[in-house]
Amino acid sequence: MKRTTLFVVISLLSFVSFAAPKKPTSHRSKAYVYMKHGKLLEKYKGHTRVVTKDIILVNSTTIHPNGSVDAGSGENFQLTEGQYMTMDGKVKKFKTKK
Repeated sequence: MKRTTLFVVISLLSFVSFAAPKKPTSHRSKAYVYMKHGKLLEKYKGHTRVVTKDIILVNSTTIHPNGSVDAGSGENFQLTEGQYMTMDGKVKKFKTKK
């Protein structure tokens, strides 16, 4: 009985010690739109494509192919170079490399 218990404890400890650590999860959105050289581009899962039709987000925000944004709250603005918009409607700035 003692040998069985000892075997189980050692097995569990070795399993825990050799388990692969989890990768840190990225909190960045995997899909966003941004302006580059006067064109609206969409980045999704590593692929980039030119936006040719309006994009309507879940919060009623509409992004037009020319980069103008009609927010669901009634606010209108233009995306500029260096800004991007996530698919949940948040506008952020790209980080600059030093």
